[in-house]
Amino acid sequence: GLSDAVIKVFVELYNDGLIYKDKRLVNWDPKLKTAISDLEVDQREVKGNLWYINYPFENNNTKHITIATTRPETMFGDTAIAVHPNDERYKNFIGQKVIIPIVNRKISIITDEYADPNQGSGAVKITPAHDFNDFDVGKRNNLEMISILNSNGALNENTPSEWNGLDRFKAREILLKRLEKDNFIVKVESHIHVVPYGDRSDSVIEPFLTDQWYVDAKELSKKAIKAVKEKKTKFVPENWEKTYFEWMDNIQPWCVSRQLWWGHQIPVWYGPDNHFFVAMDEDEAKKKAFDHYGKDTDLVRGEDVLDTWFSS
Repeated sequence: GLSDAVIKVFVELYNDGLIYKDKRLVNWDPKLKTAISDLEVDQREVKGNLWYINYPFENNNTKHITIATTRPETMFGDTAIAVHPNDERYKNFIGQKVIIPIVNRKISIITDEYADPNQGSGAVKITPAHDFNDFDVGKRNNLEMISILNSNGALNENTPSEWNGLDRFKAREILLKRLEKDNFIVKVESHIHVVPYGDRSDSVIEPFLTDQWYVDAKELSKKAIKAVKEKKTKFVPENWEKTYFEWMDNIQPWCVSRQLWWGHQIPVWYGPDNHFFVAMDEDEAKKKAFDHYGKDTDLVRGEDVLDTWFSS
């Protein structure tokens, strides 16, 4: 009965347009190979480095723009460099192209308010598939999203062939030596920064671009906000309303799928062309597939399971 209830709710929310599939960044645990929730991420302050790296201009390789990064290996997935629209230092560079060192791919210098003129060099590399802020910058500026990691945290085929299969931290080590040797590194500063760890695996978590199932929490929050504004729901003490509205007004899509071997399996079946059918059971999915394809078709059930919070 409990399992049926979970399936029923998922199917009904899907039919109401409140559950959908999307390719977005998630907290990815490379050791457990699954998406995890924000609450399962342990943010730790660690001593690291800030590397200042020169990106030469396409039309004049004696001229550079310098970026500062704590994660140089993600440069394989850079798709732009952003500067603040009001930063006078870079006004004449906007729209020009630079070359990513080692990768030798051209990217443009763009403006975005995310770039902080007072941080690092004021110019930031944008890697939309490997950073949550960069993902937003990428969406706003219609940038390509290049994912450079496999699910186990090793570099994939979107990097030069000699880097394929290298562990992300090993790749960082080799890359820094290459950048040093070829004089792309301007300086290195010691830097205390926050690194996300998985609370179960103790592995460094990666922002990772994958297909997952989401609940439209923004839509669901509307009635919840209204209830408090109309005083149908009251907080004691009342000052907690402020925190509540902050949460509700800034709510993000809720990722409810997990790549684990336990939990409630998501009720979705895939046809040979990856078209999917959400249904209470396989018989219902087969009927939907018959209507779609016009014939009996073999279906495969998706392996993802539901996040515990959703099923509870």
